[in-house]
Amino acid sequence: MFRFILYAFLLYLLFRLLRRLTQRGGASSRSKTWSSQRVPPRHSTPRRPPQVIDEMKPCPACGTFNPTRLAFPQKNLYFCNRRCHEAYLKREQTL
Repeated sequence: MFRFILYAFLLYLLFRLLRRLTQRGGASSRSKTWSSQRVPPRHSTPRRPPQVIDEMKPCPACGTFNPTRLAFPQKNLYFCNRRCHEAYLKREQTL
């Protein structure tokens, strides 16, 4: 068991020596690791809480929630499409 650990350690040292000899650029390349050469640096994440981008409002005709930026606005009511808007107008006229 001791021989196996010793051989594994010697093989590891041999691998490190061969890797150092085959590296290009000498000592300056030692500061760069494999991950820093291939992966771009990550930008820091903002520390403020997430902001509300869009508000969800219900469609008065069918009851589905739609983002206000994509809805069909009419008199401060937000409809998901023209069919719901027309159905709402027909229902309002009959009342």
